Amino acid sequence: MVTKETVLIASLTVALVTAVAYMAVANSSREAFGNGVKFQYLTKTLAKMSDETESSKALVAFTKSEFLTPEILKVDQNIYVAIGFALGNSIMIEGDDGIIIVDTTEATTSMKKIWTEFRKITNKPLRAVIYTHFHTDHHMGTSYILEEEKKVRPNATIDIYAHELTKILMFEFSDTYDIGITRGLRQLGSIVPKIPNARTGAGLGPELLVGVDTNLIITAPTKTYSNRASYNVAGIEFELIHTPGETKDQTTVWIPKIGAVLPGDNIYKTFPNIYAIRGSPTRDAKIWYTSLDKTRALGGKYLIGSHTRPVEGKEEVYDTLLIYRDAIKYIHDQTLRLINKGYFPDQIVEKVQLPEMVRKHPNLQEHYGSVPWSIRGVFASYLGWFSGNPIDLHPMPASDHASRMARLVSYAQTRKESPGEIMLQEAQISHQISHNHYTATGKHIPSDDKWALELADAVIELNTLDKKMTDVAKTIKVSALRAIGVEQITATGRNYYLTYALEVENNLSLVRSKEALEMGIKDSSVSRVLEILCSKVRGLECQYQNYTIGLSFTDIQKDYVVSLRNSVCDVFEPPPESIVPQVQLSTKSNVYKGIVAEDLQLDKEIELGNVKIDYGTIDTYKEFLECFDPLNSV
Repeated sequence: MVTKETVLIASLTVALVTAVAYMAVANSSREAFGNGVKFQYLTKTLAKMSDETESSKALVAFTKSEFLTPEILKVDQNIYVAIGFALGNSIMIEGDDGIIIVDTTEATTSMKKIWTEFRKITNKPLRAVIYTHFHTDHHMGTSYILEEEKKVRPNATIDIYAHELTKILMFEFSDTYDIGITRGLRQLGSIVPKIPNARTGAGLGPELLVGVDTNLIITAPTKTYSNRASYNVAGIEFELIHTPGETKDQTTVWIPKIGAVLPGDNIYKTFPNIYAIRGSPTRDAKIWYTSLDKTRALGGKYLIGSHTRPVEGKEEVYDTLLIYRDAIKYIHDQTLRLINKGYFPDQIVEKVQLPEMVRKHPNLQEHYGSVPWSIRGVFASYLGWFSGNPIDLHPMPASDHASRMARLVSYAQTRKESPGEIMLQEAQISHQISHNHYTATGKHIPSDDKWALELADAVIELNTLDKKMTDVAKTIKVSALRAIGVEQITATGRNYYLTYALEVENNLSLVRSKEALEMGIKDSSVSRVLEILCSKVRGLECQYQNYTIGLSFTDIQKDYVVSLRNSVCDVFEPPPESIVPQVQLSTKSNVYKGIVAEDLQLDKEIELGNVKIDYGTIDTYKEFLECFDPLNSV
């Protein structure tokens, strides 16, 4: 779907407009050089890695305050966190007659420094090691501390605890291992110099301490669990809870007597890395925020992450976990909402912004993860690589695209028309060439039609020409889509192009009818209907409004509470005792579904006594409903 409100301007348009503007500047520059002066090409880069921008200043300040001073932080009288020594933290828990280490960083060199500091605190024997997950920055230092411990206690038995998936994933040799190493080192800035006063680290810690030649020693877990398990080691009672999020094997360590929650990498002091640009499947956002709900429910007093400084205080811990999960759920729900409206990834990226309270929170600055990357990742996790835009189904080869771009810019230098008009002329010429070839040989030239389609689409997006010219662009777009379509050997590709052409030509919208949507709502369970409702929050329209709505369904004997906070909607069943709804309604499930399907009218059903307002006002409930797209619409 291409709409007038779309902010996206095709890269081609940007390049052409920039080129035209550049030519004006270049001409004035030539005049400044004077006749006969040869243009001077750059022999060295203008930009430097140490250049200060607002973004770099913020990242430098964040990195300096969070990670660049190696230190041991005492969280509780029994818990110590080593932060700043490596990309990941290492955590020591001191028990009655021994210690437990949670995570051991990415290198033996960093663990050696940490171990030296830990041993200044206590000489109690090492009883156990816990891995929060399989990522190498959490377990590569284990071999060092095991060797050091056995120098003192050669007969010691030291168990290593982890989730059952961790043991598998640690030794899984990925099919994309080689490119994964390359892109991972790029993502983590492993070869970027440590510039004095401009160190930006890796976003969730200092620079990675390993490179392509590092000898990695993997120490496998000796004790694994499945879902949730309790243990007592050195007098320390702890639980290991499976909380998949950043990874499928993520473990949260819970120490009830202290009230300490160790969530691994499910939370850091930066926006979550829902999609990692090093190359990996998108993390399941729904599973991630559900795991954070599980973590939040523990009621911890201390939140001790593997990449962040600890958070102390029950309220602070709860609120930190709450707003973090809200950010993940908001991105998930809004992406899904706009997917179902037919938007392409670029368009969704332009339309979705975090609610202000979420965006400004110190734990959600985009120093590691990125909102646009997360949106694209969620899109791909639901619909795959294809954006839905036919231009992306069979894109032009880069070399062909570059040569056509160069030719177009050269052509533009000789013309007086606007960039939009020049693109439109080129689109028509290119498509005409293909059609003439078809007339003569029975075969179109796909590259010419793809070029015409891209140019026509860009002209439509510009929306700066008069209606007649825009209609011409639309005609070219429809014709080019058909020309590309009839050259497809796959029926699916052919059908997609030809159907899309019909949609553009006739302003069609291929969505379910109101009757079909109504039937789907009535055939669904109440739980599913409320879940769908929560995925239809109207973006930022109600970001500053909070609602809690109670719904009691007398026929199925079930009670729900629907909450809206930070433009994030949640459904609770059964409702927690801590939540007191602003409005409480009672009705039968079929009546409720009939109302949301717009087959029944709310006011009429209240008048008939089929919907009862137990407390609160119907006006408040209606204000709540205004924050959502109707369920029976796309």
